[in-house]
Amino acid sequence: MDPRFRSRLIAAIILLIVVCSAFSVSPVAGFRLENRDGSGTEAALAEALVLQQSTKIREEFMENLTVYIDSENAVFRQQNSTASGLYVPGENAIYIRSDRNPSQADEVFAEQVGYRVYHAMGFEESTVFAALAANSGPYLAGISASSGEEREAALFADAFMLYHTTPALLKKDAPGVYAYMDLLAKNGGDAVAVDDLYLNYRPE
Repeated sequence: MDPRFRSRLIAAIILLIVVCSAFSVSPVAGFRLENRDGSGTEAALAEALVLQQSTKIREEFMENLTVYIDSENAVFRQQNSTASGLYVPGENAIYIRSDRNPSQADEVFAEQVGYRVYHAMGFEESTVFAALAANSGPYLAGISASSGEEREAALFADAFMLYHTTPALLKKDAPGVYAYMDLLAKNGGDAVAVDDLYLNYRPE
C-alpha cells in the first residue's frame, strides 16, 4: 500500500471514530458535509479528508457551504465532467466523487472552495491577480480549465488549493501568486481588499 494513502487512511479512521454519521457537521461554522456514497472505505476516506481540510481554510470562504460526497450525482453528467469535484454556484454546493482518487479528496475540496472564492468574492474582476497569473511558473502555466470554466478561474482555484495543501510548491512556482494567496488566507476579504493589500504591502 502506498505510504501516503496508508497514513491518510489511518487519519481517516481516527476521524471516523468522532464522525460516525452519514450527515456530518464540521467544526467550521456554516459548513456541512453529507456523504451520499455510503460507509465504504473510499467514501469514508474522502469524508474524513474533506472534514480535516475544512478546518484549515478560513470560515468566511465556506459560509453556508454544503459539500456532497456523491459520485453518481447527475451534476457530473450534466456538465459532461470527468473531474473529481465540482462547485455549483446556484446551490452554493460542492460535489465530490469518492470513486476517483479518494486519497486526494482534501485537494479536490480545497480546489473547489477556491472556485467558490473566485466567483463569490469578485476575483474575476481582479487585475492584480490576472497580472500575477499571466506570469506564473511552469506548474500553474500547465493548468487547463475544466468545461465551463475560464482558465484564470482554474489558475486561481489551483493556486488556492496548493496554498492550503502544498504551499512550498506554489511559493517556488509562482512567488507572486503565493504572496497574493497568503494575504487572502491571512486577512480574508474580497478581491478589492486583497488587491489593495498586495499593492501596498507587497514583499520585496
